[in-house]
Amino acid sequence: MNISILSIGDELLSGDTINTNFSWISNKVSVLGINVEKQITCQDKELDMRNALDFLLSTKPAYIITTGGLGPTEDDVTRSSLFKYFNVEEKFDYKYWEKLKSNYNKMGIELLVSNKSQAIIPSKGKVIDNPKGSARGYWFHKKNTEIIILPGVPAEMKVMMEISILPILYKNLTKPIYRKTLRTTGYNESILAEKIREIIKEKNDCKIGYYPSAYGVDIRISSTSKIKLEKFYIGIRNILRDIVFSSTTDSIEKLIIDILIIKRKTISFAESCTGGLIANRITNIPGSSKVFSGGFITYSNQSKSKHLEISNNLIKDAGAVSKAVAKQMSERIREKFNTSLGLAVTGIAGPDGGSQDKPVGTVFISVSDKERTLVNKFLFGNDREKNKIKTSQAAFNMLRLFI
Repeated sequence: MNISILSIGDELLSGDTINTNFSWISNKVSVLGINVEKQITCQDKELDMRNALDFLLSTKPAYIITTGGLGPTEDDVTRSSLFKYFNVEEKFDYKYWEKLKSNYNKMGIELLVSNKSQAIIPSKGKVIDNPKGSARGYWFHKKNTEIIILPGVPAEMKVMMEISILPILYKNLTKPIYRKTLRTTGYNESILAEKIREIIKEKNDCKIGYYPSAYGVDIRISSTSKIKLEKFYIGIRNILRDIVFSSTTDSIEKLIIDILIIKRKTISFAESCTGGLIANRITNIPGSSKVFSGGFITYSNQSKSKHLEISNNLIKDAGAVSKAVAKQMSERIREKFNTSLGLAVTGIAGPDGGSQDKPVGTVFISVSDKERTLVNKFLFGNDREKNKIKTSQAAFNMLRLFI
């Protein structure tokens, strides 16, 4: 099954808004075994939408999914333009309008006249409920293609896809493509490809793709045979072993929390170059309070001395970015918070501050418990933001392997 995606909105073309809707939809349908054949982004103008739909329909996809432009403001002309395109009349849904007024009154929000546009429905076609907002979607049929019209607000679009669209797409699959993902971190794409080069050479009727980011590389494999896919997956997993931290969509911080809960351990952080990013990432996960006690952002040398009681002489002799300082940071933070584990990072995020001995991107990460302390040195790149992300990811990975 092939589908096409039409993203509508001037803000997407100007670069003011990143088109995350497309990547989310594409990922969701790909997991089902559906190919995204075309993707077009157009302005919220009638002629542009007509031309885009004409082109997409000419390629004969099973489905076209559009997002964007269903709001109540005057610049959202998508609804009226699409109704003209599908040759349907506008009808006012009085029952839905009363429901909107009731919902807004409960929230203490004034319902404006412009919101009446969201109670407009087509004389033909289906209406798709929106559990998280007021802009409902529509479903039309033309030239053997199903056209699904959804709002552009990501949270609303996602819940509508999950509840009303994805189950139907899955039900109508004739030959599903099975997929698995191996989430890795710590190695780049070329090294991973070399490690599994021999198994890829085998005729296994499976496809493989590499998806790198600052967090690591996701390896996605797919096949029309569930048995062959499982064999290929196990083969890769056996080669990469600990390099793979998950075969689900879970993040590494979610994995860390699950492990710490099972082992009944707690942890605290001492962060320098990451500026609180590690704590932020772990506290974004529900249940983190069961394992994460707290931490310090000891960004300056003075704060390392004051809050972690690291001597000025050690910082002066070894440097704030050093194995010795990182070691003491993880040990002292664990003692301060009385946790099972302590984790510390200190480094040179850049773009300035490096030297010949310690260039920009140099990072020391330490993990400790009552019995041992581990310190590893890393050398990342020159990009400050990426260095912070890579440091936080490496810290979580060290912690995963440590516990």
